[in-house]
Amino acid sequence: MEAEQPIKPEERKDQGKPLVLVVDDDPSHLKLLELLADHINMTAQLTSSCADALELLRMFSFDVVLMDCRMPNVDGCECTKQIRALNEKTRSIPIIAVTANLQTSNRIACRDAGMNDFLGKPFTLQELHDKLCYWLDKKVED
Repeated sequence: MEAEQPIKPEERKDQGKPLVLVVDDDPSHLKLLELLADHINMTAQLTSSCADALELLRMFSFDVVLMDCRMPNVDGCECTKQIRALNEKTRSIPIIAVTANLQTSNRIACRDAGMNDFLGKPFTLQELHDKLCYWLDKKVED
């Protein structure tokens, strides 16, 4: 699944809503996260590959990244390293690992790669909301 064509910030109808980049190779996970983000008053930009994520991050300003850890070709940890190396802005964007593997070794690998936090699969809407509110400094409106 290729990245959907993003809408330029000045053309967005939902200006003011936090913009989240969702990187996941599973189309059903992408759709679910898009629906959940909309439900908590956020806008999600979806992509299924690291290459597309890097391109989107070069072109647009995102407030947070939700990163699947297990993707083919370039996994979430490697993608995070590439995001951090991209430019000044991407060095500080919050990146949240979305993973079923919350074992200590995986957490260490994610942190070493530059991820800021973890969201364990499966998660509830409230858990997603709380995690995003924490990293977006309460920009998410109920």
